[in-house]
Amino acid sequence: MSGMTSAGESDEPARLSVLICSRGRPGLLLDTVGSVLAGDVVPEELLVVDQSATANAELAGMDKRRGCRILYLHSATTGLSRARNIGLRAASRDVVALIDDDMFVDPGWLSELLGGLPDLPKAVATGRVLAAPPEGAAGTVPPAALVERDTPAVYRGFQPLDVVPGANVAVPRELVLTLGGYDERLGAGTRFCAADDNDMGHRLMRAGCEVHHVPSAIVLHRAWRTKPELLRLRWGYGRGKGAFYAKHASLRDRLILRRAGADVRRRLGQAAAAALRISPRDAAAELISLVGIVSGALDWIIGARVRDWVRRFDR
Repeated sequence: MSGMTSAGESDEPARLSVLICSRGRPGLLLDTVGSVLAGDVVPEELLVVDQSATANAELAGMDKRRGCRILYLHSATTGLSRARNIGLRAASRDVVALIDDDMFVDPGWLSELLGGLPDLPKAVATGRVLAAPPEGAAGTVPPAALVERDTPAVYRGFQPLDVVPGANVAVPRELVLTLGGYDERLGAGTRFCAADDNDMGHRLMRAGCEVHHVPSAIVLHRAWRTKPELLRLRWGYGRGKGAFYAKHASLRDRLILRRAGADVRRRLGQAAAAALRISPRDAAAELISLVGIVSGALDWIIGARVRDWVRRFDR
């Protein structure tokens, strides 16, 4: 993490903030920060919100590298959405780029992502998230974490699939906060441990955002998880998706009901196809996701009704 500038690196920081949220992965976090600071272009501001039990002494001691202001925030809170909101409120730039703490950024990542962001008050830029080489014999990446679309695109209005990922995305800070920030009931570290990005993406699109996909803005997701872990993640991702669908359906969003139905039909088809080709692990993964979606939706609906009942009782 030297402050020296090598050939190809720019002395002029990019006019945005980069936000990294982390919990309990100090080594991975340091590597991610190092890859950002080693890029061809660094941001004017790098924020780290760390919800680990112990503060990261190395990051806490940093203040500036290559003109990039480094702000390390150790927080006793839990939940990825809460951490993102803390970082967004603390950011000083109008645009904030989000990445995860288990990623390496390509040297040209930031300049490509920022270059693909139009000068509009309601614009989002996204890039590709590709799998890094396996770390260990069984190292793998959750498929849901990858963004492999290799064609530039602009998305407007309702989308049948997610076009705003949780990482490798640059968002307008003020708009996200005006929308209420990330829903702190969703995402890692909560009862519904996913779909915080699905929810934010859906709300941004409904607010009139344009999403510009920039395939040349590349980050690598580290392949450090084992395959058995992926089945557990499928359950969590499914519960988050179910809660997301139930949340917006309860707001009388008929388009989200159509999207939920298409998602369930697609997963049923994939499970059947996997069973026919005698791939029990793939079939089980899709069925686990489906059961998770149903579980998350019911949990969200029941919880909402209980809260309504409590409010009425309190009156």
